[in-house]
Amino acid sequence: MEEMNKGIRAIKILKSVMETVKQNVHHHFKDMNVTGPQGMLMGTLAHFGEMKVSDLSEKLGLSNSTVSAMLDRLENQDLVVRTRSKEDRRVVYVKVTPEFQKNSKERFQVIEKMFEAMMSKATSEELDVILVGLDTLQKVIDRNKNKE
Repeated sequence: MEEMNKGIRAIKILKSVMETVKQNVHHHFKDMNVTGPQGMLMGTLAHFGEMKVSDLSEKLGLSNSTVSAMLDRLENQDLVVRTRSKEDRRVVYVKVTPEFQKNSKERFQVIEKMFEAMMSKATSEELDVILVGLDTLQKVIDRNKNKE
């Protein structure tokens, strides 16, 4: 039972960290009426460029339907553009608009610098422990993905 409590604690800590990230992203994009998750979606697109909706969903760890709903709102705000593949009409690509790309670069740099400043307060040993823990968590999650 104690091992289960450790697993639940790990997930709660991860959830708390992700909530902090979402709040920080939201803070820097609130004037654009973009939520934290939408900001993370936009950041992913701004960083990686045009991608399939299914690949974006996978990168964000969200379902296709959740990402599609987010994209609907962002498309209505003229922040993203979706296009269908000419080769396979079932495939939809998405990218940020050129205007968002131009305006967002500075915002993402501010967010990145904020997280860099936060992490710079950790010792090298602490960062090593964090990375080992996150790598281990990823391996456990991947191992469970294969069982589904």
